[in-house]
Amino acid sequence: MFNKEKAEQHLNKLLKQYKIKVIKWSAGSNGRAWYSKKEIKIPHPTNIDRFCVCMHEIKHIIDGKWGNLYQREFACEMFAIEQATELGFDATEYRERARRYIIMNIAKGYCRKLNLSKLEPSIKEFCGIDFNEWEGKKVFVSGWGHDTYKGKPLQISLMA
Repeated sequence: MFNKEKAEQHLNKLLKQYKIKVIKWSAGSNGRAWYSKKEIKIPHPTNIDRFCVCMHEIKHIIDGKWGNLYQREFACEMFAIEQATELGFDATEYRERARRYIIMNIAKGYCRKLNLSKLEPSIKEFCGIDFNEWEGKKVFVSGWGHDTYKGKPLQISLMA
């Protein structure tokens, strides 16, 4: 069960530990990180979804810029889920949001010539789809955002 006070304490601990400044509190369940300035825009952690967004953006600052975008996003999503789980929060619903977000980022990379055969096994397993079906096709992904996934299937359209 989510505990707002526990979430705020953990958030503040990490902000202090990594010397991260919150420059703006977002109204929705979205965030942004500026690596070089160690600044983030995050929502107040009032529910599990928003807490995980906070953890995701903190992880961007901790790790800095490295690898491909999908790899960074995967690392941040795994960190967010791990932090929530360690605090005893149920991150099941957020896990699905994260899965869809990673698939969307892989699709964006694929449009920019990402070699799908080089995807890490842990990422393939987390996504739970056969990326081999994408080879040689245009890929369109819908149904990945916070407000769109609840009760809606992830739609991946492949066109020759």
